[in-house]
Amino acid sequence: MNLRQIEYALAVAKARNFNRAAQLCHVSQPSLSVAVKSLEDELGLPLFERARGEIKVTRQGLRVLEQMRVALEEVARIKSVAKSGADPLSGSLRVGAIFTVGPYLYPGLSVAFHALAPRMKLLLEENFTTILIERLKRGDLDAIFVALPFQELGLEVRALYDEPFVAAVPLGHPWESRTDLRGEELQETELILLGKGHCFRDQVLEICPECMRMEENFNGMQNIIEGTSLETVRHMVATGVGVSVLPLSSVKNVLCHLSSCPAQADQLVRFVPFAPPLPSRRIILAYRASFPNLEAIEALAVAVSRNLPQGVVAVVDR
Repeated sequence: MNLRQIEYALAVAKARNFNRAAQLCHVSQPSLSVAVKSLEDELGLPLFERARGEIKVTRQGLRVLEQMRVALEEVARIKSVAKSGADPLSGSLRVGAIFTVGPYLYPGLSVAFHALAPRMKLLLEENFTTILIERLKRGDLDAIFVALPFQELGLEVRALYDEPFVAAVPLGHPWESRTDLRGEELQETELILLGKGHCFRDQVLEICPECMRMEENFNGMQNIIEGTSLETVRHMVATGVGVSVLPLSSVKNVLCHLSSCPAQADQLVRFVPFAPPLPSRRIILAYRASFPNLEAIEALAVAVSRNLPQGVVAVVDR
């Protein structure tokens, strides 16, 4: 086998289509198909199930293709070592974050990272945890910011910071002067949550065991209202729709210099602390163990530590 065959096979796995894979590799479809079939013959097993209009990776092919992906990254590592005199903090770094982290981490991160690596471009995106993990493993992303729990084979993890939660209530709500709110009290009110698929929704339900039981047993609580983003949730709280729970970085963020920000004291939202132990989440940086440019990963972690979102606590021991 050769590197070109491996590249072609990985392109098919990514595109799930031989024509699109050929376009990605800038070769003709017959040439790519022949190369992949030759690779399968040499390995003695089919990597793909071929059906009209649909290509699926076989069960045996999953492990083989993952090892091929690692092999290509090791080749890239060899090239990186060979060019040791070159600047590892140049080119681009593809980074993803979950929806409840990106808007509050990226503004400060971009400035801090540019100061450390002015010749490297950060390509940023946001998505759900499951999609970010898939894109990271596939090589579409180089690093991701997600929340614990997290355990994935082949990925390294670096803990960054812990972030407490606060309740958001409308102005005049009976809880607005509380300092000892308990998670189980959330079942007593109209609760605004992010939609399913957001890990932060699950983390909020975990601090209200009865809310979680009702969600699981009755396919959703009658008093749960869903929002599409933390900013949408916060503005629904401002109009009196219900109460919610927010990570502290979304309360103390760069948007709040605006006069219309509901976090301002004279606006329509009050933020209520929970009783100890404070509910919180841990944000981590994940990357492939085989990723060749560890200098860039280190710069990314340092940039976060030098410009943490307001209200979070850095994790010292890693």
